[in-house]
Amino acid sequence: MIARPILRRLYASSLTNSFEIGKADRLCRHAKGCKNEKFLQPFCLTCTGKSGILKSRQNMDRNEGAILNFKKITAIILAGLMVLSVSACGKKEEPKVEEPKAEEKVPETKENAFYESMQSDFRPIAVMIDNDNQHSRPQLGLESAYLVYEIVVEGSATRFMALFKDASLEKIGPIRSSRHYFLDYALENDAIYVHAGWSNKAASEISSRGVNNINGLTETIFWRDNTYDHTWHNLYTGLNRVSELADKKGYRRTSDVKLLTYEKEDVVPEGESGAELSIPFANFYKVAFKYTPEPRLYERYVNGSYHMSQTGNALTAKNIIVYTLTNVPLNDGINASRQDLKDVGSGTGYYLSEGKAVEINWSKADRSAKTVYTTKDGKPLTVNPGNTYIEIAPQYAGYEIK
Repeated sequence: MIARPILRRLYASSLTNSFEIGKADRLCRHAKGCKNEKFLQPFCLTCTGKSGILKSRQNMDRNEGAILNFKKITAIILAGLMVLSVSACGKKEEPKVEEPKAEEKVPETKENAFYESMQSDFRPIAVMIDNDNQHSRPQLGLESAYLVYEIVVEGSATRFMALFKDASLEKIGPIRSSRHYFLDYALENDAIYVHAGWSNKAASEISSRGVNNINGLTETIFWRDNTYDHTWHNLYTGLNRVSELADKKGYRRTSDVKLLTYEKEDVVPEGESGAELSIPFANFYKVAFKYTPEPRLYERYVNGSYHMSQTGNALTAKNIIVYTLTNVPLNDGINASRQDLKDVGSGTGYYLSEGKAVEINWSKADRSAKTVYTTKDGKPLTVNPGNTYIEIAPQYAGYEIK
């Protein structure tokens, strides 16, 4: 198809070149039928007839020569095309060799650092942290605890028990006194128990239940810091000092007890909205946790304002476990408002994480037994890697989740 226009041009050229005729024959005898009146035209049908060949004998001879000339040129061109065709056909297409694809590397899942720390056999240290009123805040150390219990005490105030697996913290506090029901939660974690003083019932049970304790009223590793308060809300210690004293006392430093089971990486639980938790412990003390998508934590509020740490940052929680228990006056003959807590038995509550709230069950066989947390279908509860607040609200106060 491509060669046809070329052949046509060559053919016309060959005919034109063949008509080298004399002057006598140059004028077209049929000017009316020819566009060019000066020369004989090889394509003038009047001059050549329908055959396209000049009628005059002289021109016929020359036309035959033109035809022969055209045949030669055509043969040469066709021969060249055949050579090219054969050459092209002779070349075998080399099969395309696909380069081997680089193996896709599956990203290694780095276990969460918090998860790894929870697998250690370091025996936890449980510390009683003051929270009586505004004079006890801000505290120091809650932001570093992996687990924090908040439970009501006398006067409708609350107290924290913070658990640590890091013995390097040089300052935590303010430290406050023991209440007997906090011992139940220290023992379920197999923790060394740090406090400053005690109620009569707590003192009796620390001895009778064999609790490994360190008392700030009798040990020299505690000191007063009046930076935030000049009354009794100013006693501090350091976990490095607690650790050294625990060694001197011969307390066991390892434990295989694990209260909670942790995911290796964050998992958004399937549940209802759990973006906010409110607990009205008292008219003068209202607690709230509000979820923030970045950095995927619950910020803690007290009476509508951020609950700040002495570090200058607001306290946060990755996970929250909340449920209610009955508390009644202890009537120990010394302080009529001291409380007793009915923590043995079973009930329901909620686990909050990643802005979701999941209904759970809790059960505690006896005061020293671990509290067992399960989902509603009875499967063990697994929480996200990160610090957890266990909020045990009094039944008279309750809680609200939004």
